[in-house]
Amino acid sequence: FDMKGEDVIVFLHIQKTGGTTFGRHLVQNVRLEVPCDCRPGQKKCTCYRPNRRETWLFSRFSTGWSCGLHADWTELTNCVPGVLDRRESAAAKTPR
Repeated sequence: FDMKGEDVIVFLHIQKTGGTTFGRHLVQNVRLEVPCDCRPGQKKCTCYRPNRRETWLFSRFSTGWSCGLHADWTELTNCVPGVLDRRESAAAKTPR
């Protein structure tokens, strides 16, 4: 996985499999060049690539339930590209 490239990890949350624990681990405990920004009291963390305001992780803990509650593979496949495009175009409009 090249965090500086264009790849995005899409975490498929499957109920009753420890997915919540693993998903939280991805945003809070993985050692990264630029760690996810997890603020106390917030359920979502911001996970940007180094030197860019683009996310590298699409999960419940980084984007919320953007594709619906417990979206399955088909729903994610159809939904993720559009959500990422909207988020990145909104981030580009935000002054730095």
